[in-house]
Amino acid sequence: MADDFRQSSAPHFRQSDTLFSSTLHRICALGILLIFPLIHYGGRVVVMLLFGVLSAAGAESLWNVIARHPQRLDDLTAVEIGITCSLLMPARAHYQLVIFTAAAAVIVGKMPFGGTFRTPFVPSAVGYCMAAVCFPYETFTYSRLNENVTDKLFAFSSNDSLKEAYSQIALLRQGEDPYTHIGEYLLGQVAGPLGTSSIILLIIAGVWLYMSGNLAWQCVASFSLAAVIFSFGIPYNTAGSLTYIFYDLFGGSTFFCCVFMAGCPNYCPKLATARYIWGGACGALAVLIQHFGSTEAGGAFAVLLMCSFAGAFDRMVWYFRSRGISYSSVKKRLAARLKYRLKTEQERELDEFDETK
Repeated sequence: MADDFRQSSAPHFRQSDTLFSSTLHRICALGILLIFPLIHYGGRVVVMLLFGVLSAAGAESLWNVIARHPQRLDDLTAVEIGITCSLLMPARAHYQLVIFTAAAAVIVGKMPFGGTFRTPFVPSAVGYCMAAVCFPYETFTYSRLNENVTDKLFAFSSNDSLKEAYSQIALLRQGEDPYTHIGEYLLGQVAGPLGTSSIILLIIAGVWLYMSGNLAWQCVASFSLAAVIFSFGIPYNTAGSLTYIFYDLFGGSTFFCCVFMAGCPNYCPKLATARYIWGGACGALAVLIQHFGSTEAGGAFAVLLMCSFAGAFDRMVWYFRSRGISYSSVKKRLAARLKYRLKTEQERELDEFDETK
C-alpha cells in the first residue's frame, strides 16, 4: 500500500478557503465593475452577461456529460469565466462573440487539463486571446458612450446604433494621441471593454479581492511597476510628456488582466519572491507585446504565456533558498557590510580583538 504513494516535490501549500467561497468573492469583485457599464449601455450588458454565463456553464456541463464526470453545484468557476469574458468584450460586439469567447475559455482553457484549478492557464485569458486572434476587428472595436442600443437579440452583425471607437492603446499604435482626461478614466467614460474602462471600479474590485484573500498583490504590484518602467523606456512618438505610461497601463484591458488574471492566486507562483519576479515578467512582456506585437491585448497574452512558468519560478526561488541565497540573507549581508564601513578604525580594531578571544 505504501508503494502507491509518492512524495511530491517541494514546495507544499495548503488552501484554507473553500472553492465556493473564493469563487464567490471573485464574482462579487467582477460585479463591482458592472456599475458604469449598466449606466452607459443599459440592458444590453445584462444580455451579454447572460449569454456569457450560459455559454460557459453549458460548455462545462456538456463536457462533463460526454466525459461522464459528476456535475458539481459548488463549482462557480464557469460563472466567473462567463462574467469575465463578457466584461472583456466591447459593448457593440454581437452576442455570438460573447458565446464563442466563454465557450472557448472552458473547452480549450479549462476542461482538457482536468477542470477547476488543474489547468496551468487562466481560462478567461485563453478565451479572450482566441477571440483576439480569430475576430480581432470585433474584439477591439469599441463604442462611444451615451447612445441608444437597438441591436436585436440574435443579430449576426455588430450593433450599428453604436458608433465605432478605439482604445487609447490602439490610437497610440496608429500614431495618434488619444488626449484623454483623467476624469474620463475614473468614471469609465473611455472607449474600451465593458469592465476595464473605470480605474476607480478596478481599484475597488482589487481591494475587495485583497480583503477577501483572493489577490496575489505581489504580482499586481510588480506587474504595474514593470509596465511603468518598460513603458517609460519604450515611449510612443505620438503622446506628449509621460501620459503614454498611463495609457499603457490603464488603456484597453491591461490593468484588468493585471488584477483578475495575473493577480489570481490559483495560477501564479505560490512563493512571495517568485510572485514579484513572475509579475514583473508579465508586466514587461505585456508592454512589449503592446508596442511591438500585432495586438493591443498585451496583458492577456503575457499572462497566458507566463502561466506555464509559474511553477518554474517557485522552484527557482526554492532552489536558491535551499542554498542560503535569498532576499533576507542578501539584505543581512549588505546591512552588515554597511555597518562595518560606517565604523571608525578604533571600533573595527575592538571588534577584531573580541573575535580573537
